Amino acid sequence: MLRPRSHGFTLVEMVVMLAIVLVLASVIAPSLIAYADEQRVEATAMMLGAVRDGLVGANSFRSVIGINAGRVSQLTTQPVANNVGQDDDSCGNQIKPADAGQWPSSAPYATFTISRSGLATPIGVAEDTMSRNPNSNANGVNQIVFKNVDLRDVLLLDAFVDGSDGATLGFVRWNTLPLVMFYRVTVDNKC
Repeated sequence: MLRPRSHGFTLVEMVVMLAIVLVLASVIAPSLIAYADEQRVEATAMMLGAVRDGLVGANSFRSVIGINAGRVSQLTTQPVANNVGQDDDSCGNQIKPADAGQWPSSAPYATFTISRSGLATPIGVAEDTMSRNPNSNANGVNQIVFKNVDLRDVLLLDAFVDGSDGATLGFVRWNTLPLVMFYRVTVDNKC
């Protein structure tokens, strides 16, 4: 006597279907993760390029105010004159009232908000205070410092911005033990 076939899947069919789904997921997941990493790094590179332009480009903090910013937040928050340890130029000197008064003329110098606690990017938060090298009124670089970043993100950013030129060349540089990344912006001889 034949039994009527019940509707649904057999256990074997379910196991085979589950195996196929797991194989597909194991193939697709790494590609999706890599794509997400690339998107985060590209967004960070765009932000850092905008910060660079806000610091030293046309109609930038430097070109309007006449000094190089000592803090990234000065691109979106007006510096206060004579505010020791909070608002300084790139050499660590107090900002003068005349310089602070220039800020509103074409500010802000970035299209996104930069808080006093640092520049929040998709790969991590950069310190607000930039590091100038040399720390004098000679031509040099202002470095935006990231202390909590993943080496994979640093390497991807280096590849995207500098074509993977290594830890000691280009805009993106880093030290290991502990890992600290620097985004370098060329500045002139004005503090």
